[in-house]
Amino acid sequence: MKYGDFSSLVQLGAGVHAGTALLQLYGEFGLQPVERAMARIKDVLQEDATDKSNTLRARLDQLEGELAIFRIKLFNEYKKYVKINFVVAILLMGCLAFISFVFDDEISFGVALFFLSLSCLPAPITLLVLWFDANAEIKPLRDRIAKLEEAVVSN
Repeated sequence: MKYGDFSSLVQLGAGVHAGTALLQLYGEFGLQPVERAMARIKDVLQEDATDKSNTLRARLDQLEGELAIFRIKLFNEYKKYVKINFVVAILLMGCLAFISFVFDDEISFGVALFFLSLSCLPAPITLLVLWFDANAEIKPLRDRIAKLEEAVVSN
């Protein structure tokens, strides 16, 4: 094996880590069920003006506030992972510069494993960590929204 054999892999890794927009997918897809449930509750409560619906509306307002706070926390976590992946992308670009100087030299198994690990692991790991942490954090809110939806439907 030669260093040049790993240049494409390292290029791919640099691109993946530089393009950490994938981390934003949780905000787009992970919160959709919560937002749709809140919209359904809001639609039902707009038609009703009883005291019970006012109480339910107040609970909905509180949950909307908690969701807004969650979005801010998610964005702050996202910024942290973007920084991590940006640092990895810079390291991979440095590796690419190094590879260009030693393109035809033989590579050891350890260095090949290093290039493979650095190119392929950090981005998916940060994506999964962000996704699972966000899921764990939003679960209690999702459960309370489901209970509120049940209360609104049974009203």
